[in-house]
Amino acid sequence: MKEGDMVRFAKWEEVDYRESGNWHNQPKPHIGVLIEHDTLMKQVHILYEGEIIKVRSIFAEKAGRRDVECR
Repeated sequence: MKEGDMVRFAKWEEVDYRESGNWHNQPKPHIGVLIEHDTLMKQVHILYEGEIIKVRSIFAEKAGRRDVECR
């Protein structure tokens, strides 16, 4: 992922945080624009609906063309 990419992500409030081994399998229903990817702290900053959201990078992945077209 690099700055400016469309990403799909899950908000921290929506994640089942009890099982950290399954974090990569969490549903990622939101789409936003990647503003910053801090690889050292493993965090991403995403522009979503006019506000910047900070989440762990494991809860974000690059969105494909189908993700963007379907929404």
